[in-house]
Amino acid sequence: MSNVKSLKIMTEFQHLDNLMDAKASFEKAHPDVVITIEQAADHAESHRALQSDEAPDIVESGGWSIFNRKGLFVDLLPRVEEIPGLKDDLNPGVMRVAGKDGTLPGLPVDVALPLILYKRELFDNAGLPYPREGWTWEEMIETAKKLTLRNERGVATQFGLGFGVDVEEFEPFVMRNGGRYVSPDGTTARGYADQLPVIEAYRLLIDAYRVHRVIRRPGEPSEAGELHEGFALIFGFAWFAGAVVRYGLEDKYGVVGLPRMPGGENANMIYMGAAGISAKSPNRELAWAFLRHYALERPEAFRQANTLPITRSLAERSGYTVHPVWRRYIEELDFVQTSGFYLSEKWNSSRQLINEEIIRMINEGADVARTIRGWTRFA
Repeated sequence: MSNVKSLKIMTEFQHLDNLMDAKASFEKAHPDVVITIEQAADHAESHRALQSDEAPDIVESGGWSIFNRKGLFVDLLPRVEEIPGLKDDLNPGVMRVAGKDGTLPGLPVDVALPLILYKRELFDNAGLPYPREGWTWEEMIETAKKLTLRNERGVATQFGLGFGVDVEEFEPFVMRNGGRYVSPDGTTARGYADQLPVIEAYRLLIDAYRVHRVIRRPGEPSEAGELHEGFALIFGFAWFAGAVVRYGLEDKYGVVGLPRMPGGENANMIYMGAAGISAKSPNRELAWAFLRHYALERPEAFRQANTLPITRSLAERSGYTVHPVWRRYIEELDFVQTSGFYLSEKWNSSRQLINEEIIRMINEGADVARTIRGWTRFA
């Protein structure tokens, strides 16, 4: 027993199938290694653990805020560069965000971005052509208007566009209109969130709820059913696409890029967590071996996944580059940009307050420009 090596992992994720599978396969290949997995309640618990004398070897966290804290994690970039071909194999879009500060504090996991999925049957029923790449915001709205159906009481039985109410979900349209929420260094929203490209994008989005009524408003009565039922166009992250694949519905849905905005920028946001090696870990080599196995070497992890592989070779071996749904998500990784919630922890922590103000713009008609200009207080 004295030759047994131990590796301690702390994770904030709730669904641990992928991590448990990686633990099992790694321990099978390394009989002298025992891996212990602990669940953290939130970022704060992970942060405390990383600062303790008994810090875990690896911490896995959603979002990116904990990885912005200097000194907590080992920089993995030198280790990446030691492996022939790995740096070139890592997706450049993913790395542009993960390595935004010139270091790599963790290997990205739980990687997702949004595209538009469309339900072929609802288009066929309406006699409408399917969306095509390069379509405009105006074309999307006109299509959604034709696909929104209401009964004699004015209650929607079908919505043209399935879309949530969240500052993060609005962000791709802000980016594509040439706007950004915060400065590149994350220090301020002044001169960014309060600028015309952001305000214009929000006006278009709010009009989709209030004027065109193609998106369900918060609290609005609906007979359209669940997202996979009575919604013709769906703003869908990889999580929704994963459900489409998991339930064998690939033939019922098509995938197309987000519409072009008046600002004309081809950009998208990306969500991802990461798994990083604690700066206090005494088992850095073993931890790095496990991270490689977990995030870079297992195509089986993407057979029925809600996330995207982060290397080109793994995307190919997983079948994502030829899959009718996943192929378009892999292509979109070329255009992802760093989101405001990755750049600024203060902005990210204000998400609920901002969302409440978005709801007021939608439901109460609060002035869009005045409301958004007030968001400079959040970063």
